[in-house]
Amino acid sequence: SALFKIASGLLFDERQIQNIIKDNNAQIVTVSRDFFVIAKSGRRNEIDQMHDQLKPYGIMQFVRSGRISVTKDEMKISALLKEFK
Repeated sequence: SALFKIASGLLFDERQIQNIIKDNNAQIVTVSRDFFVIAKSGRRNEIDQMHDQLKPYGIMQFVRSGRISVTKDEMKISALLKEFK
């Protein structure tokens, strides 16, 4: 997964940005006066491809997360916390 921070003006002024978001099955997760944030999940090469497409427009910030997961079995949080004390 990755997050892209882009200048807000581009969302409205550059039609191609909207096409990139749609074509890459990404989502806009935050919009403010100065910037908007796009979230993209997928394989590394899919994220790299989207990065390459957005780069000419100017990426204010970019962050990639590692793999994340949750356990299927119930976790006893209290018992785990006692182990760390």
